[in-house]
Amino acid sequence: ALTFLVVGFARRRMDTKPSGGVAEAAVETVQERREFLDAVRERSRDKRSLVAATDVSRSTVDRALRELESHGLVERADGEYRATAYGDLLAGEFAGLLDTAAAAWEIRDVLGKLPAEELGFELSRLADADVTTPTSADPTAPMQRVAELKQDATRVRSLASGRSPGALDAHEDAAGSDDHHFASVCSTDLLAWAANEPERREQVAGLLDADSVAVYAYDGDIPFPVGITENVVFFGVESAEGAPVALVETTDERVREWAVEAFETRREAATELGPGDLDEYVDGET
Repeated sequence: ALTFLVVGFARRRMDTKPSGGVAEAAVETVQERREFLDAVRERSRDKRSLVAATDVSRSTVDRALRELESHGLVERADGEYRATAYGDLLAGEFAGLLDTAAAAWEIRDVLGKLPAEELGFELSRLADADVTTPTSADPTAPMQRVAELKQDATRVRSLASGRSPGALDAHEDAAGSDDHHFASVCSTDLLAWAANEPERREQVAGLLDADSVAVYAYDGDIPFPVGITENVVFFGVESAEGAPVALVETTDERVREWAVEAFETRREAATELGPGDLDEYVDGET
């Protein structure tokens, strides 16, 4: 009977979730006493060791330990303090949040211009992204970076929506390489633009003749350009007027999954073009 009561009590304790106020108080304590919690996450410490590790007074250590212990973040055993599993979890999550906030601050201007409704991942996935933006000294920096990425890769898959001569130049240079494989799903608007620009038309015609290149015409929405190489996913961010604002690069696996799915879905619904097919888009006729 006693065993039954103990087990029943334990189950009730496990099923009981902390109230919002209790959880918030614990998080606030992690924030305020993070230095002390991190110290006992590294290894168990007595109060003297904590004074030395944090370089504060004994009374400050006493107050910090009382607060941490009262919220279940640390526990005492054999005269030493150590982080509880709960305390270790909250401290780790809090540290990750700080890292994300710091990284997001660096790309805050870009985040506000991303069409979040078109993205199949949380924006937090871009916390460690590299961002290239135009400057007064180098207004074409994003497109130059696109060209570098495509030239350095051996396999490129892309969704092309904008008028990007730099990207065409990169593909033209790489198409002559035997180990370069390029597949691009292009909007019909982009193809019409290229077909009616003599220099660009010649470039696209050359790509259509290359064995290592596949170009597809997609009569649907491509909200922004996306590129996928062996190592990185990149996409362009544009202003409301269509001007390039930034190029975002990431190695995040969830973003890669989204990009591959977006590419393959449109490729399956698109029509592959062959030599001479670009003629259909002259004067915007499709």
